Amino acid sequence: MGHVIVDLPAADIDQLAGLWRELLDHHLAAAPHLEALGTAREPADSWSVRRAQYLRWLAAPTAVVLVARDADRLLGYAMIRSADAAGSWQWGDQVGILETLVVSDSARGTGVGRELLDAARERLAEWGAQVMTISVIAGNEGAMRFYRREGASDYLQTLIMPVTTPPSS
Repeated sequence: MGHVIVDLPAADIDQLAGLWRELLDHHLAAAPHLEALGTAREPADSWSVRRAQYLRWLAAPTAVVLVARDADRLLGYAMIRSADAAGSWQWGDQVGILETLVVSDSARGTGVGRELLDAARERLAEWGAQVMTISVIAGNEGAMRFYRREGASDYLQTLIMPVTTPPSS
């Protein structure tokens, strides 16, 4: 598969909308249990929210979107950034954060995800990060296997719950 991995300028962020939609669909299929907390956003609204986050993060000097592309289309992307490290371990001053890694349905299983992850690791190392955090939606067992094969370890368990107590019946 003849593709390259390059930085995506912030001005071209809307090129990611279709891949974000694929990831949203994947999340909805992997985590139907979250529907109990509220309905999913409409795809356009979901992209609008994520787009604003990406642009906010990309305003920092240590943030980038890496895209895998062939001559005709985007095959996937990784949004990475650095942030202050937690205080419990000696991981340096900054840790990397893999905010998003998505590979198009048509390119899954071709090594694009691994190449994006490798490129993300390389860039984060250039920025001085020793570790990176990766969040995976509960139910996405394929992603968990992928990241563990690549050397990821369990770090946090993030739970979500309603703020208000449901009325008693």
